[in-house]
Amino acid sequence: MSALAAVAAAPAAVAHPIGHLSEADALWMPTPTTVPALAATAGTTTTTTTTRLAALTSASYRFSSILDGAPVRWNPCQAIHWRANVARGPVGGLDVLKAAVAHIAYQTGTSWVYDGATLTTPSTAYLPKTPTNTNKPVIIGWTDGTASDLLRGKPAQVLGMTRTVWFGVDDGMGHRAAATRAAVVALDRTDHLPLRGAQSWSATALHELGHVMGLDHPADTRQLMAATLPNVSSYQYGDNTGLTRLGRAAGCVVIPGA
Repeated sequence: MSALAAVAAAPAAVAHPIGHLSEADALWMPTPTTVPALAATAGTTTTTTTTRLAALTSASYRFSSILDGAPVRWNPCQAIHWRANVARGPVGGLDVLKAAVAHIAYQTGTSWVYDGATLTTPSTAYLPKTPTNTNKPVIIGWTDGTASDLLRGKPAQVLGMTRTVWFGVDDGMGHRAAATRAAVVALDRTDHLPLRGAQSWSATALHELGHVMGLDHPADTRQLMAATLPNVSSYQYGDNTGLTRLGRAAGCVVIPGA
């Protein structure tokens, strides 16, 4: 008999998929009755996590989802495809959307590919419900509460709504990784805004694309990502800082087994 005692092998960690469907973020018109900007993410009870979150948030920008100390984002090393639904939008709306996408691509260092027009309604129904390793084109377009659940029942002061979904893997050993896989942007066609300039469809599209990339509403109401559309036409310093941290400069997103 061997003198070596048999040692029971520890059970192997089992990886499993994870995912999250975001809440829809409402952008409000600047009126006295609109809701205030959301406060920045509060710290947690542990010193390590509090320090880590403090480094990831500020009054001027906020990330929609933080997973294991990092914001959830698209893999910036892959092209992001998108399609536009402008059938019920303003004349010139497609040019506005294309310019907004070009701006977000430049600011984040990401590559966006326009796959053409679509009649698909930007709604929750478009988003994948089960884990996937492939991306669906982002749908951006004008609609209303009769066609899209994102605008259904919303006050007239709401200009647009964005919803995203991310999927990833928990390796069973305390490590998680995920990437955004799809997004929809519903712009309320019943609102009347100028195409460009401050408080315009251009500014609204840029705001919603910030949500697509992974930004939430900051506490600083001077930023374009504020919950109430400010009197600016483009991203501000905090917006740009947050977008840079979601883009190519932050490196590729690697999901084990994907």
